[in-house]
Amino acid sequence: MIETIKEKILIVDDDAGIREMLAINFADQYDVDTAGGAEEVTKKLETTKYLLVITDMKMPGGSGLDVIRSVKNKSPLTLVMVMTGYGSVEDAVNAVRLGAEEYVLKPFSLERVNMTVKNIVEKFHLSRQLNKIERLFELEKVSRAVLESEIIEKSLPDILKMILGMFKADSGSVMLFDKNTNQLMVSASEGIAPKFHDSIKVSSGDKISGWAARYNRALLLDGDSEKSKKIFGNFKPRSEIKSSLVVPLTIRGKLLGVLNLNMLSTLKKFTDEDLDIITIFSMSLALSIENARFKRELIENNERLKEIDIVKTDLVSKVSHELRTPLTVIMEAVKIVSDGSCGELNEEQKDYLGVAVNNVERLGRLINDVLFIQKLEAGMLKFNLQENNINELVVKILEPMRPIAGKKGLALELIIGEDIPKIKYDSDKITQVIINLVDNALKFTETGKITVKTVKEGDIVKVSVADTGIGIKQGDTPKLFGKFEQILTGNERRTGGTGLGLSICREIITGHNGKIWAESEWGKGTKFYFTLPAEEKGVL
Repeated sequence: MIETIKEKILIVDDDAGIREMLAINFADQYDVDTAGGAEEVTKKLETTKYLLVITDMKMPGGSGLDVIRSVKNKSPLTLVMVMTGYGSVEDAVNAVRLGAEEYVLKPFSLERVNMTVKNIVEKFHLSRQLNKIERLFELEKVSRAVLESEIIEKSLPDILKMILGMFKADSGSVMLFDKNTNQLMVSASEGIAPKFHDSIKVSSGDKISGWAARYNRALLLDGDSEKSKKIFGNFKPRSEIKSSLVVPLTIRGKLLGVLNLNMLSTLKKFTDEDLDIITIFSMSLALSIENARFKRELIENNERLKEIDIVKTDLVSKVSHELRTPLTVIMEAVKIVSDGSCGELNEEQKDYLGVAVNNVERLGRLINDVLFIQKLEAGMLKFNLQENNINELVVKILEPMRPIAGKKGLALELIIGEDIPKIKYDSDKITQVIINLVDNALKFTETGKITVKTVKEGDIVKVSVADTGIGIKQGDTPKLFGKFEQILTGNERRTGGTGLGLSICREIITGHNGKIWAESEWGKGTKFYFTLPAEEKGVL
């Protein structure tokens, strides 16, 4: 029994526990070697060729970047994957610039590491095989025909003729796998009349094509009956076929079909080199078939999604508009009762009506936000850009909000930047952004103050809203501007919210070609910033 030679990989980490864990994880698939640092890697590269080096970034005596430099200097074709902490993404980017193929962030799961390694190695092997195809002049024309074919199934008869011509084969076929029937069916052939195509169906494991498909193995049959008997048992190849190549068409283990080439003359036989060449070419053909199917499915799915989106948009719009009318009626009725027009109220009744008013207003905001998002996604959102003074707008917005801050015992501070020119923006939409940011600050601040500041920095105007509230946990910051995202702070029941406000702010600022972001530390408040171009050319 011939033992399969495993490809070598090297794991580099100063943590012995991580080295051991990864070594055990990859032991079944690879010949695993380990190193504790960059210097040890350099020594190992002198005597050993590795398929892949997996290295930590932060190590004493030399960083992961040093490992990459050493690997790429001594063995340029060796793949490199780096492991780095969440706070060192910049290091990972630098590693990729130096030649690393990919990186994973610590702490990582073995599933993530395995998938990343699998993708790197598969990509590498496929790349090498495609390079070989390019070097084979005989296959250049066929490869181009395959790769440039828009509808691969219609091109298969012409492609098959070209392949048969190059290998001087007498007959052959391309059989595609039908996952609905779990059978191989003839899609193109030479030597088989087209009228018989539909009647030729081969199940997995049946006949030679089915055997190659089941075991994903390329075959060279040269008429040796004893050899065939050892492989297929009692099944015998057709007597008129003196030599044949049978190659499964697969991508990442997924069966797409089988390519068959036959020699009918005893004077001509396929060689091992022919098998190597056709096996390499089968990757290109399988990739084209998969891409064609994927493209077709993508188009079909996209059309279905468009139909679903139209229905969804129409439904949301209708429901939202239908809700507005009864909400307006409810609000007016509640206000009439609240102001005593229908009789004097006691304090408990006033409290309940206050709760009703707050919730109706909240529902109204949700409807408005949903409609805003719908307009945005439908491409119906328009920006009315006019030249205005941003300082005057901020002053106008904050004045009616001061009493609200005062009721909570909060100071509302405004710091106006000097020499800020008039800039082009949509006043209504920027007003919506500022109100949303200040309103958020009021919700999540119990003591201290809220500071709104404007300043000109180079070719932008920057507006910030800072509070002394509870702040945001580091892991929650990336969620801030997502749709329907609400960060858990412990007082959600009191503050409420739609989860759309910051997402809308982001879309408005992005529509102005500006940027919006947040800086926060848990327990120490939050600062939101957004910028607007100060130059006309920077505005949509």
